[in-house]
Amino acid sequence: MASKIKVDQIQTGDGTGTIALQNQLSGMTSASMPTGSVLQVVSGSGGGVVNSSSNSFVDTGLSAAITPSATSSKILIIVDQNLASGGAGYWTGFGIFRGSTAIKETSYIQRPGGSHLHTQVAYNYLDSPNTTSATTYKTMFKASSGTAQTNDNSAPSTITLIEIAG
Repeated sequence: MASKIKVDQIQTGDGTGTIALQNQLSGMTSASMPTGSVLQVVSGSGGGVVNSSSNSFVDTGLSAAITPSATSSKILIIVDQNLASGGAGYWTGFGIFRGSTAIKETSYIQRPGGSHLHTQVAYNYLDSPNTTSATTYKTMFKASSGTAQTNDNSAPSTITLIEIAG
């Protein structure tokens, strides 16, 4: 059973006045939220291990979709991605994409010697997609040579999208 609290006024902390509560929150929509308010949060997680020897970007399997409520909204993208580079001197590139468009590429992780180097890449990026259509964000990676790897099962990868009122 739902509970209700009914009051007409709340007294200020110092007792010198009151605050009227006449439908202050009724009709509140995302469009009426002040700039900087969090409007929605969406998250996704990556699948199994992905290997690639391509020096062009390849999907990691990590993605999430969000539908912004206004064209002025910003999307804060938070990524925690597991990556590995193979072999001595090889590097792995990493990028965040909005659909097929690269919006942020990182420096490369590199293994100076020996076998694969596994690392977690933590990345944040504030995007302005300027749309109210469903928008998919994903991560991609590439190898300089040899084989690069992502989504090691021992360290799952995640992506979180936060819509912020603009």
